[in-house]
Amino acid sequence: MTDRDGTARDGLTVLHCRASFSRHGPEQALDQLAPALRRQGVESRVLALYRPPEDGPAVHPWVADIRAAGLEADQIADPGPLSLGVARRLRRRIIKSGADILHTHDYKTNVFGGLAARRADRSIPWVATVHLHTTTSRRLRLYRALDLFLLRLADRVITVSRDQRRSLLARGLDRRRVVLIPNVIDAASYSAAAAERNAARASLGLSRDAPVVLTVGRLTEQKGLDDLLSALVTVREARPDARLLIAGDGPDRESLEQQARGQGLGGTVTFLGYRDDVPSLLAASDVFALASRAEGLPMALLEAMALGVPAAVTAVGGVPDVVRDGVTGLLVPPGDPDALAHRVLELIGDAEMARSIGAAAQQSVRRSYAPDHAARLLAATYRAVLAEQT
Repeated sequence: MTDRDGTARDGLTVLHCRASFSRHGPEQALDQLAPALRRQGVESRVLALYRPPEDGPAVHPWVADIRAAGLEADQIADPGPLSLGVARRLRRRIIKSGADILHTHDYKTNVFGGLAARRADRSIPWVATVHLHTTTSRRLRLYRALDLFLLRLADRVITVSRDQRRSLLARGLDRRRVVLIPNVIDAASYSAAAAERNAARASLGLSRDAPVVLTVGRLTEQKGLDDLLSALVTVREARPDARLLIAGDGPDRESLEQQARGQGLGGTVTFLGYRDDVPSLLAASDVFALASRAEGLPMALLEAMALGVPAAVTAVGGVPDVVRDGVTGLLVPPGDPDALAHRVLELIGDAEMARSIGAAAQQSVRRSYAPDHAARLLAATYRAVLAEQT
């Protein structure tokens, strides 16, 4: 990120704009990408569009962490859906930042940031990342439609998976402006967490020998956690000592807790809520599970692979880009709890296979998803956009 004095090494500064309630995959990816971008001569600044959740902090946790590190980040209030005042405030902040390029990272900032960047009086180079398009609510369907319309005006559109790229091209985006740059993971930074297994288990009240399955993500319909709970019923029949940890929060938490109680899983599943110690949770786990119905390229999966935790995951979005079935993980179709249970039991029951898959996964992410590789591609994209403005 940029130092507080605003100095940029070569004059190329990018303002990353993101609307969210807390730290999620895109925030984590940007945190790991920013130092690598700096090595490419690109300084990163952060502007968060933030509406504090009830009883939540006044400052976005991501912004607070960046500031605590002595780096530059800011936020503006998000009054709710479709407030045109947001576009005006974004415009003022973009100009004040002195950034050379605006880079937006979600529906809302793509829409309002795109409008701000394309003001007729002074156009600002604009790059937009599409992490995932979902249609699970009327509001999200509206944002998706607006997003797809405005993305045609972006100088570049970054996608994180081949599946997402195909979808955008099918909807008429110019292939010359659509660039595939996957999410990144600094795998080496996770190596120390692997040694914390016993301490991590003890802190969670887990025995040393119980097979532990972990999933991480926002508790929404998209993540398919109802399927994962149903799969756990089957897993527990074969392994009564199995435990499931669910890290994350979201609107479906109450209904999922009710489902778990109704399926007699009260002593088997633990809802941990939002956690900022995912590496420690992974160190305590034997299997990472993902039952998503849709994905971009989930950071939680990359984190599991970086720690060598074998994964049983649904073959959606960018997941098959990362996971080679039977080599770096196990794939299942979405919406099939029985298949997911079978794959989880395979990993629990075959320690040698689990170790082999975990090691291959770790090697794969270190080789193909390192921040420096993505930073080179992204820096080249930024410079190509600036060259087109002259």
